[in-house]
Amino acid sequence: MRLGVCLEGLKAAMADSAKEVSSMNAKPLDGIRVLDLTWVYAGPFATMMLSDLGAEVIKVEGPPFGDWTRVVPPLKDGHSGYFYMLNRRKKSIALNLKEEGGRQLFMRLVECSDVVAENFKAGTLDRLGIGYERAREVNPRIIYGSINGFGSSGPYSDRPCVDPVAQAMGGLMSMTGFEGQPPLKTGPAVADSLSGLYLALGIIAALRQRDRTGVGERLEVAMMDCVFSVLEEAVIRTSMTGDSLPARGNTDPLGAPWDAFETRDGRWIMVCNLDPQRFFDVYELIGREDIAGEYGGADAAAVEKRSRDLPRLNEIFAGWARTKTAEELQQILLEMSIPNGVVKQVPELLEDPHLEDRNMVVDIHHSKLGQIKTFNLPVKFSGGEMGIRRGENPLDPELGHDTAELLRQLLGLRDEEIDRLREQKIIWV
Repeated sequence: MRLGVCLEGLKAAMADSAKEVSSMNAKPLDGIRVLDLTWVYAGPFATMMLSDLGAEVIKVEGPPFGDWTRVVPPLKDGHSGYFYMLNRRKKSIALNLKEEGGRQLFMRLVECSDVVAENFKAGTLDRLGIGYERAREVNPRIIYGSINGFGSSGPYSDRPCVDPVAQAMGGLMSMTGFEGQPPLKTGPAVADSLSGLYLALGIIAALRQRDRTGVGERLEVAMMDCVFSVLEEAVIRTSMTGDSLPARGNTDPLGAPWDAFETRDGRWIMVCNLDPQRFFDVYELIGREDIAGEYGGADAAAVEKRSRDLPRLNEIFAGWARTKTAEELQQILLEMSIPNGVVKQVPELLEDPHLEDRNMVVDIHHSKLGQIKTFNLPVKFSGGEMGIRRGENPLDPELGHDTAELLRQLLGLRDEEIDRLREQKIIWV
């Protein structure tokens, strides 16, 4: 049973014929509408990318406070930079989904939408009566994407989860840091970021599948699964040898020298040499022909020997690196085609000419936050700019900023109906 009529649906043919968008201005997800029930980081990161690719993202927030990150530092004049970072260009509708009236409005919005995204604990929306099974009854084409800690099946499915827990249980913390030291999480929330990336990928794939089948899809991303999926060779190595890969700091058995090395001027350079010939060349350059001869070679035995004695090889290289400035060391290694890079701090990155040239650092004038910088979408299209285009100034929505407009535009509600819903505290405007 359909709960209502989407006015835009009735006007679709007329709108399509009247709308002319140049190929240079169009984005891949133009015309896709996302109901965004996500909050904090992982889910909003996914829907931010969908928005950057052209989707209309409607953030569905629970009044009176909305997404918890609205009060997460850094704050200025009561406004959160963290919230802005993940919710630029989105719209906000404030619905009380604990009330039947709010749930009915939500299901009517589902009729008019392509995607629902959520990152609550598995089963939460089913218990509210607005899960996938109910959604596809009113819109068989709906794509329903979820992020949660451990998925909706398996012995951990009922557990709460945040990023460090997923890093721990997915195996990443056991491999991060230095051998013999306590386990260490990464600095940024990698489990959240991975989950958001996988959800965005899954939604885009489901949209493509819908083009062929005409029906929607239910997809789920578990944070623990995401972390486990990027443990690189640790999984296959352990399955082959039975040995658990230990934490190894900044080193890697793929080559030598391989570590972060301090320079004479107190900077750190990450050096990653993979090439056996470059190994020979660099140790000959630093005056250690004996090491070049003893450990040189491209066969499996030579690679294994360098890997086994990597601490010794790095220590020898480190002594020479300390006699050079960061600029000198980088130039020498670049001339030898050895991958290397200075360890940069965020203040340096915000002024980095390379990132600026690639439009990765974007200047935004915000009415409450002032003049700020944020990151852009790193996927670059040859046919046109994605993400924040040069000259754009996308802002984040106030809680419920678009409630009345969306109810009028999508559901055809009259002002008196909207006022009544507000008085009943089913919506916030």
